[in-house]
Amino acid sequence: MLAIAMPRGSGKTTLCRLGVLWAVAFGHIIYPFLIGANEEKAVANLDAIKLWMRELHPFVDDFPEISHGVRLLGGIANRASGQICGGEPTFIRWEKTRVVLPRVLKPKNMRWRKGRWAPTSGAVIGVSGLTGEGIRGSLFAHPDGRQVRPDLVLLDDPQTDESARSRQQNIDRLALIRGAVLGMAGPGKRISAVMPCTVIRPGDMIDQVLDRKKHPLWRGVRTKLLRSMPANMGAWEAYWEVYRECMARSVPTMEPANDYYRDHRDELDAGASASWKARHSVDEVSAIQHGMNLLCERGLEAFMSEFQNSPLDPAEEEPLHLTAEQIAAKVCGLDRALVPKQAQHLAAYVDVHDRLLYYVVSAWSPDFAGVVIDYGTYPPQPGAYFAQSSAPRAMADLHPGLTEDARLLAGLNALVSAMLAKAFRREDQAEVRIGRLLIDAKWGQKTELVKQFCRRHPQGGSVLLPAMGIGFGPTRKTFSEYRPEPGAVIGLNWRLATQTGGDRVVSIDTNWWKTFAATRLAMPVGTPGGWELFGREPRVHALFADHCVAEEPKTIVHKESGRERVQWEWKPGRPDNHYWDCLVGSAVAGSMLGAKPEGVDGPKPVRRVSLADMAAKARGGR
Repeated sequence: MLAIAMPRGSGKTTLCRLGVLWAVAFGHIIYPFLIGANEEKAVANLDAIKLWMRELHPFVDDFPEISHGVRLLGGIANRASGQICGGEPTFIRWEKTRVVLPRVLKPKNMRWRKGRWAPTSGAVIGVSGLTGEGIRGSLFAHPDGRQVRPDLVLLDDPQTDESARSRQQNIDRLALIRGAVLGMAGPGKRISAVMPCTVIRPGDMIDQVLDRKKHPLWRGVRTKLLRSMPANMGAWEAYWEVYRECMARSVPTMEPANDYYRDHRDELDAGASASWKARHSVDEVSAIQHGMNLLCERGLEAFMSEFQNSPLDPAEEEPLHLTAEQIAAKVCGLDRALVPKQAQHLAAYVDVHDRLLYYVVSAWSPDFAGVVIDYGTYPPQPGAYFAQSSAPRAMADLHPGLTEDARLLAGLNALVSAMLAKAFRREDQAEVRIGRLLIDAKWGQKTELVKQFCRRHPQGGSVLLPAMGIGFGPTRKTFSEYRPEPGAVIGLNWRLATQTGGDRVVSIDTNWWKTFAATRLAMPVGTPGGWELFGREPRVHALFADHCVAEEPKTIVHKESGRERVQWEWKPGRPDNHYWDCLVGSAVAGSMLGAKPEGVDGPKPVRRVSLADMAAKARGGR
């Protein structure tokens, strides 16, 4: 049970593939099973071993009992069914995910092995992705009735960058290894396991397996490209200037960088130690120089993760990635619809769709601490988990026979009227009502319809306002850079202004607000300024939490200006994100009511200036 974290490029996969081939060829094991992070990577391992059996000539010469039958197939799997040796079938198989070695007579000089057949006869090599069905279907039945199970498993880098970021995927993959993988040998039998791996993030699956206190059955070994870093990192800055200049030439050359390194080697290498002294390119002087070149090329974050197996703390990374489990766990212990006593404002947001209306009601304290006290859909759904596209109850079910526009207006009127009429109770028994409710006006072709609804509603313009999200990129001016307009109100990355047609509309910098929301959700429960959810059971919020992780942040840099912005993009498959939009929108509504982070000024109205004021100012100026 060996888990060994090695730097990228150390040849760990090749070493393990060759180790498997060696163990099979000498008859030490009869059924190795190769598992990759996904099936594609697992098949690549088997393809390499199959190629060596056919074309690696020293192996072909030494192990004809394997290679002769393999080479006769010529890479054509269909030939396997008719292959015979000494008048008897070899039962060789040459498939994409499984190889069965030919059953052949034992070589005459192999006197130390008992039996008629070569010890490799019928040996099986199988592969599967870690999350694939092949793991549970690994039992192999030979034509003679013998059934064999894996006796060695090779777990080759069993996690991906995406799975390492997900708390739930780390849990799931560890459970698979403990259960399905290590149980492949069958009841009452033990299995050998080798796991060449790389730590991607602190606390990921590999980081946990390497901790012998947490996983004493595994012999975890963590290796680094540089056992210790140079003592004088400042001295390397001057070397890197020379190195970058060498790499920037039309024909890159290492000679000037090598000359500088040799002249200053004692100073540069002081305190540093390389784990593999021979690991460097032919045009480099030493393994230490090679490691520091990689640090210069890849950056600190990638170097510490991929070559040192000591990734930086995710708290130091931007942008922030959250998991659904983290969000669902943010329960505060208050009953649904109960307002915390420190909250002074109730805000809400409605996300508009053709089948359903989603809403979130949140309570906000002056320091922008927030609690989601209620959320749901119109019409309400019978189950706790559903998709927007296939929800059991839709607005058409409640308002049959109406056109789409009429149905949407009827739904908005029913939901908004109920929300604004409801009196919520605070912990101190005070009565609190929603002070600001924003409605998504950017869905499909319904912008004017939503504006019309807000304009004609009795509380339109005061409590009720249409809202439109804008995805600000690095090239676009922020609201604070807009030219002042009379009557406009500029808030915390939102802007309330009159649009053409006379409607007052709230514009929202969605990328900024989503980053702000993720940061607040990441705060531990009870942290001042953090955001939480009603209730006591995280499982109640499974759907809400999944919506909140349907998008992921990416840092975009404008090449010309160097300006950076975090942009939120839908994950592949475009999962439902409607409660996420509602949460962010309700936070904007809370900001409009006066909630603000520490050190941030409140909204700034732009004063209307009359012609008389302008004339007076002009006279004063003269």
